[in-house]
Amino acid sequence: MIDRCDSTIASWSPSGDNFVVKNVEKFASTVLPMYFKHSNFSSFARQLNFYGFRKLKAEPILTADFDARTACFVRFYHEKFQKDRPELLAQIKRATKSDQQSKDDVESLKIDIMKLKDCMGAMGADCDRRMSEMSYEYNRRITALSAEYDKLAMLVQQVLVNKGVGSEASHVGGAGAPVSATTGVPDMMRSLSQVAAMSLQNSLRPPSMAAAAAVNAPGQSVLYHPQGQRKRPSEGGPMA
Repeated sequence: MIDRCDSTIASWSPSGDNFVVKNVEKFASTVLPMYFKHSNFSSFARQLNFYGFRKLKAEPILTADFDARTACFVRFYHEKFQKDRPELLAQIKRATKSDQQSKDDVESLKIDIMKLKDCMGAMGADCDRRMSEMSYEYNRRITALSAEYDKLAMLVQQVLVNKGVGSEASHVGGAGAPVSATTGVPDMMRSLSQVAAMSLQNSLRPPSMAAAAAVNAPGQSVLYHPQGQRKRPSEGGPMA
C-alpha cells in the first residue's frame, strides 16, 4: 500500500523503518477505500494500534526548528514493518485479549507502585517529624533535670557549710563533745539521691502514669482490704 501510494500523500521515511502519512484527508479519501471498506483515518490508526504499531511524535526541541509543512505529518512505526523487508510481515500479529490484559495489569502495577512510593515518602516524613519532636522533648527534660541537680548540689553544699559552722560553734562553746561536720551526711546524701531518682522517674514516665504516681504519693497511700477492695484511710481515724 505504501509502495504504491502517491509520495505526496504517504511514503516511507528516509531510514525505511516507518511510514509517513503526509496528507491525512487525501489518504483517508483516496487510499483507504482501495484496501478497506471505510475511509475513516481514526479507525485505520486504531487497527494499526491493535497490531502493535506506534504513532511517532515529531515535536521540535527548538521553536526555530518548527516546520509548518511537516507539522501535520503522522508517522507509524513497527519493528517488523520495514521497507523492502516483506519477509518480516508474517511476524506482525494482532494483539490478543490476554496481551491487552497483560498490558493493563502492568499499567495497574505501575500505578500501585507509584502510590506505594508516595505512601512510603509520607510515612518517612511523619517518622522524621515524630523523632524530631521526641528528641526535643527529651532534651528539654534532661535540661530540666540538670537544673534540678544543680539546685540539689547547691543545697547540699549549703547544708554542709551550715553544719560545719554549727560544729565549730559547739566546739568553741565547750558544750558537750565535738560534733563532726560529716555527721549525718551519708543519710542526707542517700535521701537526696532518692529524691533525684524519683524526679527523674516521674519526668520520663508517661503523663498518665505520673498522675497515678501523684495520687499514690506519700501521705496518700492506698490500702488493700483483706477482701480485695481498695480502701483509703481517713484522716485522723483508725485504719481497718
